[in-house]
Amino acid sequence: MRRYKLFALALAGVALASSATAQTTSDFSAYASPTTTEYQAGVGAPVTSGVIDFYDTEYFISGARNVLGTWGNSPSDLGYVNRPTNIGGGTAMFATQLGEEIDLFGTGSDFVLGNYNEFNIFSMDVGHLYSTQFSQFALSSFTFTVSGFGTGTGNNIISQSFAITAPPAVAGFQNPLLQTLTFDSRWHDMSNVWWSQSTGSGTAHQFTNVVASLVNTSVVPEPSTYVMMFAGLLMVGVARRRSRLNS
Repeated sequence: MRRYKLFALALAGVALASSATAQTTSDFSAYASPTTTEYQAGVGAPVTSGVIDFYDTEYFISGARNVLGTWGNSPSDLGYVNRPTNIGGGTAMFATQLGEEIDLFGTGSDFVLGNYNEFNIFSMDVGHLYSTQFSQFALSSFTFTVSGFGTGTGNNIISQSFAITAPPAVAGFQNPLLQTLTFDSRWHDMSNVWWSQSTGSGTAHQFTNVVASLVNTSVVPEPSTYVMMFAGLLMVGVARRRSRLNS
């Protein structure tokens, strides 16, 4: 009986390792720059970070600039005061015009032809776009709504709304502060996820740290996955050796 339990435990370890899904975080660190910079985010040239392609308003909105921007990370850059105070080592992206739509697809998707690399989305960080050191308007609380569809939703559009609170004043100024938004269990096997930039300057936003994983793709296992896999194989070997010795 003991050998069967050992076999079962070993096989469970291998199965767990092989089924592990690699989550990645889009922190846009590759796009960080000492100066405030814009990046193309249109058809054929998305901003890619982690396992997600990011587009500004896709291709079907007339007059869209189709660019995403980041604030400079050098204190000498004028936009530096707009960087979230808790951003860490990465950077954040934002639509460069109010009211524009931001779309997310699994990296490598050809949405023009309707070919989607589906993905799961788990969380993202959102903060106000401006600091009152940069602009004179007050930053206000607002509702941030994300929509999406995919086979996981039966190709029906789902939405989830989050409350983004206004940052407190520090030394007389409101500075952007990232808040983590956690998606519920519906957001799996998604073809497209999107939201719109606010039309009000005091409620405009920037975003980063989008945690997601691709679906049904070959991924490079994380170190913890290797540990589980090797532990499982070791246990299988031990179980087989004991089985031969006891036979």
